[in-house]
Amino acid sequence: MKKITLFFALMVTFFSFGQTPIITMIADGDCSGGTPKVVEIYADGTVDFSNYTLQKSANGGEFGSNLNLTELGTVTDEFVYLYKDGETDGGESIFAAEFPSATNTLATTSDAVNFNGDDAIRIILDSDSSVVDQYGNEEDGTGTAWEYKDGYAKRNNGSTPNGAFVVTDWTFNNSALDGQGSCQSATIFEDVIDIATYETTGEGGDAALIITSPADGNIFSPSTTEVTVEFAVSNFTISSSATETNGDGYVQYSTDNGATYINKFDAENIVLADLESGDYTVMIQLVDNDGNELDPTVEDMVTFTIASLNEVSTIAELRAGNDEDYYKLTGEAVITYLRDTRNQKYIQDDTAAILIDDAAGIITGEYNMGDAIQNITGTLSDYNGILQFVPSEDIAAAVSTGNTVAPQIITIAEFNTNYEDYESELIAFENITVSDITDGNGNFQSAKSYEISNGNETSILRTNFSEADYIDSALPTSTINLVGLGAEFNQTAQIYPRNSNDIDANLATKANAKTNFSLYPNPAKGQVTIQTESTNAIQVQVFDILGKQVIAKKVSNGSLNISSLNAGIYLVKVSQNGVASTKKLIVK
Repeated sequence: MKKITLFFALMVTFFSFGQTPIITMIADGDCSGGTPKVVEIYADGTVDFSNYTLQKSANGGEFGSNLNLTELGTVTDEFVYLYKDGETDGGESIFAAEFPSATNTLATTSDAVNFNGDDAIRIILDSDSSVVDQYGNEEDGTGTAWEYKDGYAKRNNGSTPNGAFVVTDWTFNNSALDGQGSCQSATIFEDVIDIATYETTGEGGDAALIITSPADGNIFSPSTTEVTVEFAVSNFTISSSATETNGDGYVQYSTDNGATYINKFDAENIVLADLESGDYTVMIQLVDNDGNELDPTVEDMVTFTIASLNEVSTIAELRAGNDEDYYKLTGEAVITYLRDTRNQKYIQDDTAAILIDDAAGIITGEYNMGDAIQNITGTLSDYNGILQFVPSEDIAAAVSTGNTVAPQIITIAEFNTNYEDYESELIAFENITVSDITDGNGNFQSAKSYEISNGNETSILRTNFSEADYIDSALPTSTINLVGLGAEFNQTAQIYPRNSNDIDANLATKANAKTNFSLYPNPAKGQVTIQTESTNAIQVQVFDILGKQVIAKKVSNGSLNISSLNAGIYLVKVSQNGVASTKKLIVK
């Protein structure tokens, strides 16, 4: 009886392993809208798909967007295809044109199949939520070995389903569908990919090596001195030493573009230390016990950069920088607003202002409005037209506290025309009215856009800060002086009041007013025109990015000779009628 029970248990185990869905191909098409999105699954044995669900992890987020696979029915030893090619289930017929021989298909608009080339997917068993098979990791796949943007990946023959993604079980073809497809008068995707070729048995034993970290092309911060290179080896036993030939061979790696190789007798991570700013290439290969390359060659390589640090003393100079380059703002800047959301801080100095967007919480200290901070290191990025400074290192405590920044009083016309000049700066409008929104209730509501007017021009008051104390309070019914942070959204000027003190603010007009002027052409060479609202003479001062005055001149005809200036970035300060204003000038 015991023998019969044991035999039955073994048969059940064997039978269960033979009834499994396996992800065998994933593709991110290059037709309109990045379609079609395709997942090929092989039913190994008889598979009742009503027992399974497909999930997606988008950009490293948690797995979700469940798509139950019941509609695929029960399939035996055949391939099935899930796809999304439009806003309706199969409505665009792109899949049919690109994969004409595919059978057992399921068109869907489910978000589970609406993946990009950096998203992971997995199949789970509904009864216990166990992971049956998975492609990709729960991370943003951009730049990783398994990225498949405008491309595809195929499972290697003989590899088996695994609840933990095994990178060496796959062959990756990132960007291989770029420009392909009948939708672009080229080879159909089915022929490029060669679908339905996976075999549960077969070679499956070829040695493989893949570098899994860092991502190719990754840029590390300037403070990086150590980088860990992670790699995976499969179907290859590494010998324990040069004299012990107890394996298939060993690993070699090079950090000088293959000029010399270092022998390695394990698959542990490679740690590169004492690094400085610059570009690096790491090459890893498998060799036999005599140190000869395998046939065919088994190798991989990765390039990465440790960024250099650009020091700037003013925010104007910082704002003139390039996205993704690293900068250190050495000069002091005062916090004009801060909030818990994304740990954001608005900072301003005498030249300009910028938003610090710190979603990762890099800056850990406690700060208040009016604190002056300095030596902020990070990169620049753009979000809906707003330039952001993303910190990469923590900073010290405030260098001073209780500082005040007077808002610059400008007209709505000036703001609408030159809103980028006032981005993230504290500004003010005098004698304006606020109109309720169409579905308004007479109170300020969060995340709404209210029209403001001075009787001639209009702009937008945006209640961007949901935590502001004026939310749910009554709209002003008479003219007010309005203070806020200059902003834009998709090239539309907006002002963000910070708190109730910014609504009907008490403005010291003479002290805070700004001379409204235009500066053109910009960039300029040789001559620049300065136009103000008044015909009175103006005093012009030009400063380089280090703060040194290079021109000081009284101008009455609106024309300034700048032929003595070298190419670069300058600040132009215009004084007229007792008030002044500053703009950035680029000299070619």
